[in-house]
Amino acid sequence: MRTMKLVFGAIILSSLLIVTGSKAVNAQHHLDDYGAISWENEKARLDNYAIQLQHEKHLIGYIFVFAANGGCPGEAQARAIRAKRYIVEHRDVPWNRVIWRVETYRQDLTTILQLLPPGTELPYPFYFATGGKDGPLTKQCKTRLKQIANSRW
Repeated sequence: MRTMKLVFGAIILSSLLIVTGSKAVNAQHHLDDYGAISWENEKARLDNYAIQLQHEKHLIGYIFVFAANGGCPGEAQARAIRAKRYIVEHRDVPWNRVIWRVETYRQDLTTILQLLPPGTELPYPFYFATGGKDGPLTKQCKTRLKQIANSRW
């Protein structure tokens, strides 16, 4: 019963209002989320995110990446770093206005782009997630990680 209440509470909390420390964050600042899409499609989404971040100068951009349960080890972190580098180096958003964080696991790799006020205390995980673990570091995973690291704009 306690577990059911916790899950239900997490769902309500993430869909309506995120209470972090003494600040409440309206869910409308959740700008986008996507899975393992192509780099070209991801750049288009990051462009929109950067534009919004440049207009909302009083907010900080957060990139939350959830690893896929059984996915490639290190892929979530590599994607988070690539997204921040793109926003900072290509879209000229100051480095201290974009923060990335690898969350826990979900069924599929997921990236969430969020705008929050400075000083917001973030619980871990920030969004509802499931437990999981990385899969093996296969040749295919090594190739994917290399492609992510070598992505350019």
